[in-house]
Amino acid sequence: MDPQYHAEFLQKIGHRIRECHGHLWFDIFPKAYTTIPYDADVDSATFQTADVLGDDGLMVRYSCSVDSGVASFQHVVTDKQYGMATLVNKARNKTRQGLRNCEAGQIDPVDLGSEGIQLHADTIIRQGRKLPNNFESYWKAYFAAASESPAATAWAARHEGRLAAYLISFRAGSTEYVSIVRSSQEKLKFRPNNAMLFTYLEHTMARPEISEVSIGLQSLQPGSESLDLFKRGMGFVERPIGQRIELRPGILATLPRPIAAAAAKTLKYLPGGEKKARLTGALSWYASQPQIQRAA
Repeated sequence: MDPQYHAEFLQKIGHRIRECHGHLWFDIFPKAYTTIPYDADVDSATFQTADVLGDDGLMVRYSCSVDSGVASFQHVVTDKQYGMATLVNKARNKTRQGLRNCEAGQIDPVDLGSEGIQLHADTIIRQGRKLPNNFESYWKAYFAAASESPAATAWAARHEGRLAAYLISFRAGSTEYVSIVRSSQEKLKFRPNNAMLFTYLEHTMARPEISEVSIGLQSLQPGSESLDLFKRGMGFVERPIGQRIELRPGILATLPRPIAAAAAKTLKYLPGGEKKARLTGALSWYASQPQIQRAA
């Protein structure tokens, strides 16, 4: 499936889309761009940051060869016979508990409704972030646009009739990319994430047109070890990949790598939520990535 379908979805909910260097790009955060899909292999030697950032962007993040960026990984499932035998023992036991406690299956994204919005709000608050003023209207539009997109799939788990967890993925080529996973804090003891993810992966990997499922790249933020452990338990492997952070050319002159490294170390000790952690990670990666000799 053409990545253009995902790009059209993103544009419909207000993101900026650009096409350059043979890839589609969008503003994943204000003034920060990345590729569609996020594992698109960008040639670092010929990449020109200004082409993507245009007049409004400050930072771009992209995937590349391992030797061209920060050594990183992508979480993928490639087992076409995915099932209980794919899971590690502890995850297998928790998944069986989840399947006993919850009903899991495909759902129309628009039917997530207010329950889905509330789960997303709970997640943001747990992460120490504030809800934006347009939060509810944005996610209503998100679910409606996903419902109309041929690239989107939504999957959910319910416990005693109440929404306990959901995910939304977007297909590009023969890969399903899980974009968001949300769950109820009070329902976690019933293992809805295990039930939801297992049934989704089992169903998806059985589809002949699908070769793999990806649930993201290594996070910029420190402290994701427990989440990575959960993914490994559910059968995801960590495929080596490189990642790079590029800054607007004008910023480069005022933020040399040693200063970026020092700023990242300082930020670690300051209070703040997810945004601060994300900035800390971006500065740290930028400071440690190899320098690239650009092609003339």
